[in-house]
Amino acid sequence: MPRLCLKRARREQLWQAREILGLGKTLLSTAAAVSLLASLGCGAKAKHGSRPLVPLSAPSWSTELEVKGFGPATLALPLGATSPRPIVVVLHGARDRAEWQCGSFRGLMGGRVFILCPQGVLATGEGGLYGLGSVDDSVAELRAGLLALMARFGAHVAPSPIVLIGYAEGAAVAADLARQEPSFFARVALVNGNPAAFSPSATKIFAERGGKRLLFFCLDDACESNGSERALLLTRAGAVAKAVKADVGPYLDAHFVDALRPEVPWLLDGDGRFASRH
Repeated sequence: MPRLCLKRARREQLWQAREILGLGKTLLSTAAAVSLLASLGCGAKAKHGSRPLVPLSAPSWSTELEVKGFGPATLALPLGATSPRPIVVVLHGARDRAEWQCGSFRGLMGGRVFILCPQGVLATGEGGLYGLGSVDDSVAELRAGLLALMARFGAHVAPSPIVLIGYAEGAAVAADLARQEPSFFARVALVNGNPAAFSPSATKIFAERGGKRLLFFCLDDACESNGSERALLLTRAGAVAKAVKADVGPYLDAHFVDALRPEVPWLLDGDGRFASRH
């Protein structure tokens, strides 16, 4: 394996050996994680060189992804991709469904990336709607989903960092992940969440340990005020951040999506992987 790839694999270890995962829930050993990264990220480049991959094909732009130990995730696919494509993770809110989030954010992010939307846990008495479990459970589900994605789509999956989006209640989990693994989740959007979930100490950690950009997308004055304070702290610490307020309702409908759309290029700015059309 090329030295640079091995160094990256050891550093990231597919987000396996960190405290956030809990030793009792570890799915792969460090050695296995290194091997997986080698075969699915840097290893794919070494194997294929500059030759394009076989175009990724499927019956639909979305598919169910079986996730070991959890319900199936919804996965939006970069149909026709002939090169490794980056991953965007979307964590939904309460009384929600993963496929709704994947559909909305595919419209925002475009069809050239993988968008992984974990199912979460069934909300009792909510007629087939889902919420999120504890932070630990949500983390374990996300990690298992990432492993399933990589195992199924192999060389079409680009190595980290990953873009992380948390919507409503999902923003609290996303904030925790951004604090724990800022180099892995280097670009984060907290959408219709509470910026207070991202503490002042977390801003310093995010900026100093590899975090790049953080967006607070707010629907009210209190959120915008708190988000602006956090954005200022992040900027002073060396990251890029901002808070914006939109005059839209809390549901991810067409008006909400249109208001969020102008912020996507800002969030992805500087990551050349999202510029590729192949």
